[in-house]
Amino acid sequence: MKKIVFIALSLVIFISCSKDDNNKPATCTTSMANIAGNYKITAVTYKASASSAEADYMNILFPDACDRDNVYTFKTDGTYQIADAGQVCSPSGNDNGTWSLTGSNLQIDGDPVVLESFDCKVLVIVNTDTQLTGDKLKLTLTRQ
Repeated sequence: MKKIVFIALSLVIFISCSKDDNNKPATCTTSMANIAGNYKITAVTYKASASSAEADYMNILFPDACDRDNVYTFKTDGTYQIADAGQVCSPSGNDNGTWSLTGSNLQIDGDPVVLESFDCKVLVIVNTDTQLTGDKLKLTLTRQ
């Protein structure tokens, strides 16, 4: 009987440790190889200044539904493609270009943006001084 209790207790401890290991986030380094993949823009916010409230800009920057379902593919060779997926716009929103990463600085078609965060699932990029000095436009892209 003691042997059965010991085996059952060992099994419970083993299973609970396995679950704990599965809940730990995987290590994600910021690199072109890890960023490479397919994304959709899931949020756009804008702040006119550091002290102003953050405003939802998704419908302002992408007023047409056909623009909000596009797929952005970043490739390891430094190129990207935008596929006008789902509801297709007229004319099509397909596009392509180049991108690069140096530290937390992204260059998209030669324009600098800041990589604010990346967890291998969600990529958050920020562009400043877009309309006013000190403003902040933030795009959240989620891996598909």
